[in-house]
Amino acid sequence: MRVYAEALWGDWNQSDTVESLDIAGHEVIELDGKPVGCIAVIWHEDHIFIEKLYIAPAFQSRGIGSYVLDTKSYQAAQQGLPTKLSVLTTNPADRFYKQAGFVLEAETLERRRFFKAVPTS
Repeated sequence: MRVYAEALWGDWNQSDTVESLDIAGHEVIELDGKPVGCIAVIWHEDHIFIEKLYIAPAFQSRGIGSYVLDTKSYQAAQQGLPTKLSVLTTNPADRFYKQAGFVLEAETLERRRFFKAVPTS
């Protein structure tokens, strides 16, 4: 994320330290018993929000992120909830989210907000 933050704001301000990091809602993503990423989800009454989805660069483009994202969206849909997320405008992951069925909901100079509706059939 650092490279995308620096491209957008010109510098990097680390927001969390080991002591201040709130890991509530975070899950480690594992492949063959090894950690390869994490996801953080916030459940709201009317949607779930994917706060973070990180896959280590060496494990990207293997379908891991798609599987995890699809699983969380499915869990939300089972509760009748759409899935939402946002991405920095400098982050090329918006292509990934569009391929996963997310639609651009709103855009600012800093972020793109995406939405995936609950399937109707």
